[in-house]
Amino acid sequence: MSAEIPPVDNLSAAAAYSGELPDRSAVPVDGDPALRRFREIMVNVGDLAWVDKTLAGLSHKMLWRDDETGASIALVRFQAGSGIPSAHAHASNQFMYCLAGRYTYQPTGITLVPGSFYWNPKGSVHGPTLAEQESVLLEVYDGPHYPTQPDWYTSTDDAR
Repeated sequence: MSAEIPPVDNLSAAAAYSGELPDRSAVPVDGDPALRRFREIMVNVGDLAWVDKTLAGLSHKMLWRDDETGASIALVRFQAGSGIPSAHAHASNQFMYCLAGRYTYQPTGITLVPGSFYWNPKGSVHGPTLAEQESVLLEVYDGPHYPTQPDWYTSTDDAR
């Protein structure tokens, strides 16, 4: 049995992805501006700029998003004293891995510290939260973030 040889151009099938990594590796697809093909890519996330969200004290580095399903991977940073102001639920599973800081879910007392992995199942109400220290989290959603835009965001892009 022979191994399949990858195509010479090393491009993915056409897809609708966005974020820092896809934007750097995209090749347009003729005839459909929403779709692109992608090469594998690696970047040092330390070289990427933090982008402020409309919730004070929150910024992110959007690494990857599937624009069709809403699934995404991002680094999020909460400044000390900031957090999500009210209880809420997500429209998909939320996974977070703490890289730095101390980030607490106030009603339950669950506190993420470096090395902590957190899973919030789809539809589970949680929050409010508080960053006791500046906190950096790797955040993954397996679908859209929210069923409706939370009132703490004034931008629809922030709720995606």
